[in-house]
Amino acid sequence: MVGAGFAGLAAAQQLTAAGQRVRLLERDARAGGRAALATPPSGAVDPTAARVTTADAALLDTIRAARLDEHSLPLRPWTSAQLAVSGSGFGPVGDDEPGAIARTAGVRWLDALRLRRLPRLARRYAPHLDLGRAEQAAPLDDRSLHDFGELYFGRSVVSRWLEPWLAERAPVDERQASRVAFLLRWWAERDATPGALREAPGLLAELLAARLGVQLRASVTAIEARSGGRLRLAIETPARTETMEADAVLLALPAADTLRLVHTVVGTAEREALGAMAVEAAISWTGRARPLPVSVPTRVRIPRAAGSPLASVSFEPTAGGGPADVGSGRITAIAGPAWSAAHLSLPDAALAEALTQAAARCVPGGFEFAGEGHVARFPAAWPRFEVGAFRRLARFRAVQDDRRAGGRRLYFAGDWLAAASLEGAAASGRRAALDLLADLRI
Repeated sequence: MVGAGFAGLAAAQQLTAAGQRVRLLERDARAGGRAALATPPSGAVDPTAARVTTADAALLDTIRAARLDEHSLPLRPWTSAQLAVSGSGFGPVGDDEPGAIARTAGVRWLDALRLRRLPRLARRYAPHLDLGRAEQAAPLDDRSLHDFGELYFGRSVVSRWLEPWLAERAPVDERQASRVAFLLRWWAERDATPGALREAPGLLAELLAARLGVQLRASVTAIEARSGGRLRLAIETPARTETMEADAVLLALPAADTLRLVHTVVGTAEREALGAMAVEAAISWTGRARPLPVSVPTRVRIPRAAGSPLASVSFEPTAGGGPADVGSGRITAIAGPAWSAAHLSLPDAALAEALTQAAARCVPGGFEFAGEGHVARFPAAWPRFEVGAFRRLARFRAVQDDRRAGGRRLYFAGDWLAAASLEGAAASGRRAALDLLADLRI
């Protein structure tokens, strides 16, 4: 197995639980992929402020199966708020029924009432809405979120609820995003409670990696097909370069990295599908500030219409501590894709200044930032599920099924196969592991 992000860790846990001998290789110094633990002077942080819900079955099942519940569960409660389109000040937002959504600033009551159609539409589409098999939604992949929302609910719902709600997990542009991305998530989370893991996801990844015996700083540089369906890997570590043969290989990597490794092993259709998978950049800043404008952990959605460089900002008040901690806490500001792509090369100090100022502008009066923060850059942070992406996934999966039937034991996992979230990564990893076990008749 190659890649110890949440897709690879979930797959490895599933395979070892079935009694398989797995060698899991990770090129970086830490497991976790995008969620890898950051350790600035202020303490370990999650640079993505990952949103999790009680409906994230694959992620939560992986945690429980690894007996890591005490580190992660039950979820910490978080509330949601939304920045005013004026770019200053935010208010609470509800997602459970049209009346609550109608109270969101900028949403017209008549448009919100039309959201009563949403459960009926989702039930009609339900046979196609399975996050674990996202390609089944290909027949619905014919409209953008913008066009879908305007047709059924109205413009104010699109810009003030649909887009900000979907972007709470990973930034989107509603003009490009497929309506499938929204429908898959809404159907899965319709009765769920949102929150956050009790420890940073990166810490969970490291604990799971230690139990699985992940080999860090081990980079796979090439994969070749061998006789009898076996695969040979070239591996570089700080100590040596080696080759090995495997009965099966599972790649839990971003699509671009996957393509680079398998371009001589896969066919034209697979290369084209992997090459077409689009990604978004992201930059985040995490640090401490006071006074915080909230008394409970709060994730603030920032509509694209607000014109902020940020996609979201999260506030987490300090728990416990002494008098100096009163009113203080952690802030995580995540820049939007366009701003991030244009500023990836800036020095950390310049990025920190820009993002802290943008976060301060969200609240009248601003904040006082205390101590050093941490800047994280992700040139390829999240997969972009634009219109047509799920149809490409369907074609890619059809080719995989054909190659598996022919005896090829090469498998793929990653959030680009499901959804831009920890749950999407874990679901794809568990599915790849189950496919491998089925092919080995285990």
